[in-house]
Amino acid sequence: MGEKFVYKSYKKGNERLMAIADAAIVGKEFSEKELQINVSENFYHEKECNEKEALKLIKEATIINAVGNNIISIIVNNKIAEKENILYIGEVAHAQIFTL
Repeated sequence: MGEKFVYKSYKKGNERLMAIADAAIVGKEFSEKELQINVSENFYHEKECNEKEALKLIKEATIINAVGNNIISIIVNNKIAEKENILYIGEVAHAQIFTL
């Protein structure tokens, strides 16, 4: 694939939130009807990674906030989320995943 992703990790107690996005959409805003998402550099971009690193980071997180068609494809293909549970805002895929 060769795609690049950006991510930022947030920790509070035992919870680890991983905000991850396709690098190409950082700084963009998407909307559809009443739904809107701003892929802000402040929230999503602290470091960059490749697909292999992204998958490792996602598997270590307890909460995942992912946006971008490429990162969502990785999540679905690795059975971290079901395709039916992916939200599309405009042309971009978005998922929030909580592990128990």
